[in-house]
Amino acid sequence: MLLCLIGWASGTHAQTVATVRLRAEAIIASEVLTLDQIAEIRADEWRKAQLAATSLGYAPAVGAAREIKRADVLRAVMAAGFRAEEVRFDGPTSSIVRRAAQRLDEQLLRAAVERAVLAELEAAGATARLVRLDLPPRVEIPTGQVEVRATANGVRDLFTPFPLTLEVRVDGRVVRRLSATAQVEAFAPVVIAARDLAAGRRVREEDVTVEVRRLTRPVALYLRETKQLRGMSASRSIARGEALTTDALYAETVIRPGDQVRIEGTSDRVRVAVVGEARAAGRIGDRITVRNAQSGALLQAVVVDEGVVRVRF
Repeated sequence: MLLCLIGWASGTHAQTVATVRLRAEAIIASEVLTLDQIAEIRADEWRKAQLAATSLGYAPAVGAAREIKRADVLRAVMAAGFRAEEVRFDGPTSSIVRRAAQRLDEQLLRAAVERAVLAELEAAGATARLVRLDLPPRVEIPTGQVEVRATANGVRDLFTPFPLTLEVRVDGRVVRRLSATAQVEAFAPVVIAARDLAAGRRVREEDVTVEVRRLTRPVALYLRETKQLRGMSASRSIARGEALTTDALYAETVIRPGDQVRIEGTSDRVRVAVVGEARAAGRIGDRITVRNAQSGALLQAVVVDEGVVRVRF
């Protein structure tokens, strides 16, 4: 009888002691490390589940390793509510943990840069492409869903090498920030001088043509349509074949006080025109006061061309 009781007690003790066998090495994909990722656990179902979920802190960064010793595991297990005598260790005395990694696809980086720097040019009608993109030779990141965002804040000249920042996210979390150098090439139809133009000369549509040219300055500086020349004069000499830019032109006063003007009145359904008199000077786009010669009424009108103003009913 005594022998039976001893045997029963021994069997009960064996069932209540869990065995934890550390793996010599473990590669994990998650950010938070749990015991089941680095050890084999033998215990009843409830104890095994509790031990498996025991947190061992954060996983190492990609490219780094973390050594976890038996003593570290025991402290974590006891913090989870187990007594030291309830867990028995077997196998290696420590485990080397590394983070699972993936190589960042260069095409993802290139696509992010193209979205960031080519959109404005393409929206303006230019044909643009990256001609230079200097990236780190190899970038490793944690496994998961990858998203890359590029920013080139404050860069005005895309046609010479410029710096930008790439932010790499995995499963929505920022894991890396990279620096890169890029350069863009772009072509667009722009207004070109068809003849030499002297400084101070009024530039008219017959003085220019439109050609596709390689851009060397920000696209916003170029004149893209001949109608942009209305009321403009050359602020310096412009050679034949030169692309016209906003800093080579200035807006002249096209209406002066006392000038006879054509007043165009428009609404959604009606358009009328009457003769009037300017009461102030104005350049194209300016709002000035004019007098209707027929009624004598004073109106606020926008200058739209030489001798022409427009009123909206």
